[in-house]
Amino acid sequence: PARPLHSRVMKKRESVIVNAAAAAATSSSHSDIELAIVGHMPRAQSVDAINTLGGGHHQHHNNQYHHHRHQQQQLGSALDDTGKRKSALTQWQKEKILLQMNYKMLLLCLVWQYVHSVATNVAYYLHVQRQTLSDLGFGLLPALPKNVQVISEIMFFICLFSTIAFILSPIFYPRRNLYFALILTRFAGTLVLAQTLRIVCFLVTTLPGPNYHCRPESVNYAPPKSLWDIFGRQDAFFGCGDLVFSSHTIFVVLCALIWHKYCPYKWVRRIVWFLVFIFGLLVVAARKHYSLDIMVAWYTVPLLWVAYDHYFPDRVPVDFDPYPGNRIKRGLRI
Repeated sequence: PARPLHSRVMKKRESVIVNAAAAAATSSSHSDIELAIVGHMPRAQSVDAINTLGGGHHQHHNNQYHHHRHQQQQLGSALDDTGKRKSALTQWQKEKILLQMNYKMLLLCLVWQYVHSVATNVAYYLHVQRQTLSDLGFGLLPALPKNVQVISEIMFFICLFSTIAFILSPIFYPRRNLYFALILTRFAGTLVLAQTLRIVCFLVTTLPGPNYHCRPESVNYAPPKSLWDIFGRQDAFFGCGDLVFSSHTIFVVLCALIWHKYCPYKWVRRIVWFLVFIFGLLVVAARKHYSLDIMVAWYTVPLLWVAYDHYFPDRVPVDFDPYPGNRIKRGLRI
């Protein structure tokens, strides 16, 4: 009589196991199937049942793993076969993503150049021709003739165009952790901050211009006389009144900061900072700015650069660079 009872119990247990395994299989979770079997069967029998039910599941995962490895091998061979062209294309795709992330700052910088131009026209309108102020730099440096003033402009454009070439270089020569979109965004953000402070400074206090065309005896003094002149004139080299602090020095110091942060060669950075110093001396010798204007730009722009780097560090998506331990902050997912 006990044997039929035992058979009925075992048969009922098997039906419970089958139902539990079927219910767990609907969730596509292999661990749920294992728990369902182990909870209703002795250990030795449960191991056999798990191996029987899980054989197909493990085989499916093995197939997916080998397929994924095959795709990685094909991708690696494609990168090796194409060489630099494939690397440049990948770099450009990254740059497009970063441009989409930072385009608002770049557009703000473009708009701010017009705002800055209008503000300089307002300063020229408010300017009054008077004798230049006493300046230690004017006493130490001899004044450059009018036909030699262009030297400072030549050095300015050399610094600017060489920095632009360096900023664009990651597109053509990809290097790890160097993206022109991030460098350009940092340049634009710091420039907007510096120009904002400059606008406030030269509008609240108007100083007599030391340049030749701003002096009382000049015949080339031509301030704006109407709203059209204020909002429509674009002249970055022959204004008066927009002195503190020097706009040209802002650009040159920003160029030096770009080289200092992103260029790996120490000797290049030293040369760039030496050129910044020489440029400041040439601007004072050309009587385009007071020494005060140059010195204020020398310490204000680096402070703004450090503040911008603290609150808005360079960030890239997490999949851009598989190597850890770099200076660019990660964690941003798009």
